[in-house]
Amino acid sequence: MKKLLEVKHLVKKYGEGARACRVISDIDLEVEAGDFVVLMGASGSGKTSLLHLLAGIDIPDEGRIQYMQTDDLGHMGESARAMFRRKNIGIVFQQQCLIPDLTVYENIMLPVMLNRNKRGNRKMKDTILTLCKQFGLGEHVKKYPAQLSGGQQQRTAILRAVMNSPSLLLCDEPTGSLNSAQSKIVMALLTKLNQKGQTIVLVTHDRKVAVRGKRVLYIEDGRVAGELKFPEDGQVKLKEAELTRFLQQRGW
Repeated sequence: MKKLLEVKHLVKKYGEGARACRVISDIDLEVEAGDFVVLMGASGSGKTSLLHLLAGIDIPDEGRIQYMQTDDLGHMGESARAMFRRKNIGIVFQQQCLIPDLTVYENIMLPVMLNRNKRGNRKMKDTILTLCKQFGLGEHVKKYPAQLSGGQQQRTAILRAVMNSPSLLLCDEPTGSLNSAQSKIVMALLTKLNQKGQTIVLVTHDRKVAVRGKRVLYIEDGRVAGELKFPEDGQVKLKEAELTRFLQQRGW
């Protein structure tokens, strides 16, 4: 597999001097193209902080973040990071962050417009409409976010995040505000995207969400405190049992 992302000796601190607090402490991480990595751990363990560093939203105090052997993301200027993120990274938050005055179609099209994609509008329109039909949004393309359920909003946010074919999709608790039925639909979408080759790093507290991944990293006090790799042909119930044992061993 092709290495997509390499993180070495990553450190992030807040505060100064003796009061400085390390939220990320000497993390090493590799992500291969097509991987589906799940980050788990107690609240405050550093999962979201790590995701923000991988996205270039925040910058590390030490260490490096290297995508596809490019320059270190953490040492790029703010505008360069923003441009790199726009072209290479899709982000899905727990709160969908859709633009309320834009329709479903317009929200999904937005990153394409920002990237000044030169493909024909007709082709892009057809692509978006096809995706919306595939993922249960076909009847909602002209609706505004306030007219959608939470699950529909999150599916819209995911499609928006992948419209520019990002190398990496980062998801921070994408099902955290959804009920179990909506959560299943959203995770089915993410699973299908991964099966088509989309690389995903996802933060969750939900075991049923975590077993959709290919491996789980347990984050504790800003460090990777354990890793669990699922067998490729593992059944869901067996994966859930294996994950439960893995988490119990770490005091979950």
